[in-house]
Amino acid sequence: MAEVFVRLRRGRWPLSKGLLVEALLPLGVPLEAAQAVAHTVEERLKAEGQLAVPPRVLRRVFLEEVARALGEEVADRLSRQTLPFEEILVLQGRKRRPFSKGLLARSLEEAGFSLKEAHDLAKEVEGHLRQEGVRQISARRLEEMVAQVVGRALGKGARRRYLQRQAFAGELFVEEESGEPRMPFSKGILAQSLMGIGFSPERAYRLAREMEKALRQEGRRVIRRNELRERVYQALLKEAGEEVARRYLLLRSLRRSARPVHILIGGVTGVGKSVLASALAYRLGITHIVPSDAVREVFRASLSQDLLPTLHLSTFEAWRALLLDLSGEESHEVRVMRGFLDQVARVAVGLRAIQERSALEGTSIVLEGVHVVPRYLDHPYRERVLTVPMLVVLQDEKLHRDRFLLRDRETAHARPQEKYLTHFAEIRLIQEYLLRWAQEEGIPVIPGEDLDEAVEKALEVLVAYLEAHGSREVARA
Repeated sequence: MAEVFVRLRRGRWPLSKGLLVEALLPLGVPLEAAQAVAHTVEERLKAEGQLAVPPRVLRRVFLEEVARALGEEVADRLSRQTLPFEEILVLQGRKRRPFSKGLLARSLEEAGFSLKEAHDLAKEVEGHLRQEGVRQISARRLEEMVAQVVGRALGKGARRRYLQRQAFAGELFVEEESGEPRMPFSKGILAQSLMGIGFSPERAYRLAREMEKALRQEGRRVIRRNELRERVYQALLKEAGEEVARRYLLLRSLRRSARPVHILIGGVTGVGKSVLASALAYRLGITHIVPSDAVREVFRASLSQDLLPTLHLSTFEAWRALLLDLSGEESHEVRVMRGFLDQVARVAVGLRAIQERSALEGTSIVLEGVHVVPRYLDHPYRERVLTVPMLVVLQDEKLHRDRFLLRDRETAHARPQEKYLTHFAEIRLIQEYLLRWAQEEGIPVIPGEDLDEAVEKALEVLVAYLEAHGSREVARA
């Protein structure tokens, strides 16, 4: 299937319809209408054979389709903006570089802001630039704008801290193993490691700042990786105790292990799998998260409904696509589970392929979704990876129902609660079966009522697994 790319000076990138939708939503365009326009733009470019389109052409086509579908007024308001796929250049002397939200967030982190604060502020700055139609801006003017945004959001003290951030800068490096280059010491990376053991962002950044301050007071310019790890371990012993300090060493060794980790997070819709997967991946430094729904969508796009009918329905209503049991002896419960497992078996083909590829490449991944049922996910390269399965469950039925209402609101009705509540009995039935299988196979169960507690429990599971099944490489790292 042909794919459309945006051709920039520094390479080309796949066209993201999400960026087009992102440009329309602040103008008050409903989500469904924005998605329809984005789809039309992509299909038009494919039909015209423009598979590597420069931003100026994409801008013209986008504005034309917006005018046609949403009216000239919306198109006119949109035309005054710098669109999400267009570069904003930062000028510094004779140098010009593309504005980077990530670099700005990192700069804010170095000024002592938490990870969430830094990313929220960087996002707000970019929003102002694009809404004002800025195509290029001097580095000095950008700094002034960032300072203004910081001041409005967090007060004068925070604004002053940002403007004086250079006072905190210095040449402090971490020396890697023999033959590896030195890397700048990063409070953000250290804080991320501490969040990986269950620390709150505020606590993690405080300890990271204290560690950096101590090193600077000692006049250190370079510290060996092993020494830094030992110093963090000793600090954790004093602050949080031996169990937490031990967890830190285990999870740090996991990052440098020769064997990747595959975390399998199963559970029915609405229990918090995706949020837990994101939280765990960030804390563990894993960059690949694969939702099983995405794999199912790929199959849906390539395999017709006539060929595999159960794939084209939600897991909790896949039974509708099954042939009727003419004997009349099959209960609704059995039929629901038969439809569910038929779909799981189909999607598992793709999930196993992803696991095999990741195992061969030595890549750590998090697989999450209702189709992540470990008994269907064995693969020939299992011995090359550390596979950690877990199941997220939500025992409280009222809270489970409320989650669908919340998701309905957060997605602007793109995932309406009525569909899920209509089939709530089937969803709960599937959860009962998944829970029973998890108990039979010794798969850890993670309560989904509270995210912080879920993350803590999942980390406990991971640490226990490493202690029980960790490879020699992990023990030595």
